[in-house]
Amino acid sequence: MSTIRTCLCFLFFLLGFCVSTFAQHPQHVPGEILVKLRPGLSATQWLDNHSDWRDAGIFLKPGRQNSAPMNVHTIHFDPAQMDEEVLLEMVRQDAHVDIAQFNHYVQLRSTIPNDPEYAQQWQYENTGQSGGTIGADMDMDLAWDYTTGGLSAMGDTIVVCVIDDGVSATHPDMVPNLWVNHAEIPNNGIDDDNNGFIDDYRGWDTGSSSDSVFDGGIHGTPVAGIVGARGDNGIGVAGVNWQVKLMIVQGGTGVESEVLEAYSYPLVMRQKYNQTNGAEGAFVVATNASWGLDMGQASSAPLWCAFYDTLGVYGILNAGATANAALDVDTQGDLPTSCPSNYLIGVTNVDHNDQKVTQAAWGVTHVDLGAFGEGTHTVDGFGGYAGFGGTSGATPHVAGAIALLYAAPCPSLIGLVQSDPGAAALLVRQAILDGVDPNASLNGITATGGRLNVHNSMLLLLQSCGPCPAPRILDETNVTDGMATLNWNAGDSTLNTDLQWRAVGDTVWNVVPGLDSSFVLTGLTPCTFYEYQLTSNCPNDTSDFASTKTFKTDGCCENPSDFAVVSFGEDSARMSWSGILAAQSYQVRIREEGTFWTTSATTDTSFLFENLAPCTNYQVQISVVCADDTVAFGRERSFRTLGCGSCIDLPYCSPPQLNSEEEWIDSVQIHTLINASGDNNGYGDFTTSMLSTDLTIGDTNLFSLSPGFFATPYDEYFGIWIDYNQDGDFEDADEEVYTSGFTTTSVNGSFIVPEHALPGNTRMRVFMQFDDIPAPCIATSDPFGEVEDYCVNILPVVIPCIAPTGLDTLALSNTAILLGWEADTNVTDYLLRYRSMNDSSWTEKTTEADSFLLDKLDFCQSYEVQIKSICGETESEFGAVDTFSTLCRTAIGSKFPEGSLKAYPNPFSDQIIVQFRSQDQSSSLVLDLFNAQGMQVIRQEFRALPEESREIQLNTGELVPGMYWIRIRNEAGTFATLPILKRRND
Repeated sequence: MSTIRTCLCFLFFLLGFCVSTFAQHPQHVPGEILVKLRPGLSATQWLDNHSDWRDAGIFLKPGRQNSAPMNVHTIHFDPAQMDEEVLLEMVRQDAHVDIAQFNHYVQLRSTIPNDPEYAQQWQYENTGQSGGTIGADMDMDLAWDYTTGGLSAMGDTIVVCVIDDGVSATHPDMVPNLWVNHAEIPNNGIDDDNNGFIDDYRGWDTGSSSDSVFDGGIHGTPVAGIVGARGDNGIGVAGVNWQVKLMIVQGGTGVESEVLEAYSYPLVMRQKYNQTNGAEGAFVVATNASWGLDMGQASSAPLWCAFYDTLGVYGILNAGATANAALDVDTQGDLPTSCPSNYLIGVTNVDHNDQKVTQAAWGVTHVDLGAFGEGTHTVDGFGGYAGFGGTSGATPHVAGAIALLYAAPCPSLIGLVQSDPGAAALLVRQAILDGVDPNASLNGITATGGRLNVHNSMLLLLQSCGPCPAPRILDETNVTDGMATLNWNAGDSTLNTDLQWRAVGDTVWNVVPGLDSSFVLTGLTPCTFYEYQLTSNCPNDTSDFASTKTFKTDGCCENPSDFAVVSFGEDSARMSWSGILAAQSYQVRIREEGTFWTTSATTDTSFLFENLAPCTNYQVQISVVCADDTVAFGRERSFRTLGCGSCIDLPYCSPPQLNSEEEWIDSVQIHTLINASGDNNGYGDFTTSMLSTDLTIGDTNLFSLSPGFFATPYDEYFGIWIDYNQDGDFEDADEEVYTSGFTTTSVNGSFIVPEHALPGNTRMRVFMQFDDIPAPCIATSDPFGEVEDYCVNILPVVIPCIAPTGLDTLALSNTAILLGWEADTNVTDYLLRYRSMNDSSWTEKTTEADSFLLDKLDFCQSYEVQIKSICGETESEFGAVDTFSTLCRTAIGSKFPEGSLKAYPNPFSDQIIVQFRSQDQSSSLVLDLFNAQGMQVIRQEFRALPEESREIQLNTGELVPGMYWIRIRNEAGTFATLPILKRRND
């Protein structure tokens, strides 16, 4: 035993610790050290292997295991019996110990953003505020102690590519962090940066092959907001990263070819970044896909799956949402999460009680971990803030965590990025997966069995960055044209901090040693970029310099960044902006879209444009005039004046944010409006489209509403609201046009526009919600479904203009016919057209009367005739075709006395009675019936009775309508003729 003691003391002497006495450090728990053992070794096994320590009187006791993934244990000892510094160094020298340290006290000094709705973001710091489990969170407050994101340790601007349906470019929490391609000149039709994409200034839209990515974002805005809504700006919420850049790619959610194009854009930009050592392209570290294909098979999508390995080789990790369905993707499939790539992280959904959501997929091979998604609070696509959910909400937390780790104060990570970007990506991935909190609801059904914890992952990553971390959370406050205050946080082991700073472009640093946590720079030059670096001085080490931070002093002659339209009416609009210190005046100019500019000057910080046209799109710009310079006009701002009608002009309530991943309005048919729109990510705004319909007061209008489902049909309720009184809401009782009971299929019905409805343009809202009767402006207990808005045109009651009835022959001759019809007081004119049976073209005549004489016709000829009504600005269709024939000439023998031949009824239909009276009884008589072409169609013989009328009945049911002639003739050729007309049965 004495030999062992001697050896240990000699070792301690060589290390400079033997027989010296140190005062206990108040920063750590007396009698406790934390030990990270080699994998697979328990604390009991480790201590059992050290009988030599016990023999030397060194008694250590195993405590609790603090971290299973890291194999960290608490070890207890008696501080009164041994020197704690000597003991700690002895443990550090052990071959089975990776890391050993004291168990330091910590204080509640976490980095918390000043965003007013941060308290609702339970996923970052769960105090039970949402009714969930206290502590079920990602420990973001602790992770932010190291970095809040934005720049790497070497000053690279970190970019995350969000592939979705676009983003709201006007949301105040999103605008500062939206990435733009500064190497591209927008809208000039040229690929300025030679990346294969023309005019990709704001990102890329695979559908339109343009950068139109700022026009949508109902789904994409909250997704991007989770990754990187601007933090600590006093507005709304914070993202996982406070200042990361968000590259927006719109696409990848339609067909697989667009998936490949969508991923190609961040790949090309990262390739350029790597190839030019950061001079071109973008430092894209992650992509996010909150979309996919349920039960999609990796074997059938080899190109899609191969993309993740390609992205990874260049340094891009990819977060992919698994299905919002209760299925095992290992057996049933899913795209993208079943793709076998080490550069893809598959994510499922966990709620505020740290439980996997029932309607969220799993897979022990292909789903790597869970993340908070259900009900997480973030930005919405309508300029506000709301809950978001599903795996769509879980996945961007992982993408955001990837970006935050790249911003860790770890220069060695960025060194690896430069030498082997794929290896750096895998290092970050491993930190994400190893840092999870074990989770019973995920155990055995996901690869890690755990849920994302960003703080754990940050600690794991920093283990490879040395015991003396560089200062973190660098920022500048009180920046003026001549001074600025620099602020930072030092690590627990830091004694003090050295600062070096200079104007960008200078070769010599100004060095300030031995600082605490802030320093005020004075004597600065206005409108100048400055850069600074910090390094930590620790007891036994000095850190590398943290990444270079750059800021610019005030006093520049530059256009204001907040130039905006603050109000507008039908004929005016007011612009406003913050004052520029160097400005002497401002030039503002305006133009109707597509026309020439009109320029005005002002010294104020607002300007009123007047004499504008209503319902017109305008563009405005500003230029700052300084003493020695005038800045070129800046970026255009667009607006539309009022006067478009109630539907667009009035400030209707925003529809609630609904989740349409599982169910949506598949099609709407209302009167003549037909829109098979499918899933619109919770809200479809069709008010400015051509989709509309006319609804006439008093008319009955049919409708059909159809739901769409991703997989399982759910109970849905439908509603239709129309703002009949055009007051900007749907609150009047009869404006609730329809509400259904629950259904899993289409609903059909009708409604009548009430008499008090105001004619004109107004708003119609169609609502479908899961499991609850919807209201037009709020989502009730279950926010699943979809809303669609349309403009409809209410028309006053209009007396219909119909074709005249009762068209008849009033008089007939060989060359003329007089037509008549029933008059209508609503008709201003009649248009009559006719043609011979032998002609193909019509001759038209107009008259105000209810009769018209057609003359100069051919004798013994058949004609067709139609007539329509003209009612002021409207007119009817032509009525049915009628036929008539002019008389035929006859010159056979002499005539019987006038009046001896009669027939009734005339016009006739299925039969006619012919009456004949004659004194001649010498011979038989023949009755012939001829058609208009002179063809005999009926013949009948009879004898006349003396002094009496003889009646003959003719059956005429099979004769076609038109003109006919009756002729009665005796053997001597004496005859009588009579024209008759067969009418149409209808």
